[in-house]
Amino acid sequence: MSTVNLSRLWYIFPPDDQDLRPGQFERKVTSFINYLPREQQIAVLDFLMVQYAAFEKQLEVLRERAVVSHPEHCERSKRLSHHLETLRVCRRSLHPS
Repeated sequence: MSTVNLSRLWYIFPPDDQDLRPGQFERKVTSFINYLPREQQIAVLDFLMVQYAAFEKQLEVLRERAVVSHPEHCERSKRLSHHLETLRVCRRSLHPS
């Protein structure tokens, strides 16, 4: 793969994928970026972190407007937080201190 189509990442890694547990998410991300050049790994992870952070804000708005119940919000928010942290850890691993 010579280039990454960032717009397709939204479909490959939907931030609200309720069927994907944190460990599965980490394996999915690492297996996807594993064979990409380092620059593209960084681009993919940065893109996903921005998208997931935006979705996290959107989820808060949905809660505030009572579009999602409190228990549903808690469950979705917890899963999203785990996914975001996984992305951050993967990203930090590309730039060791």
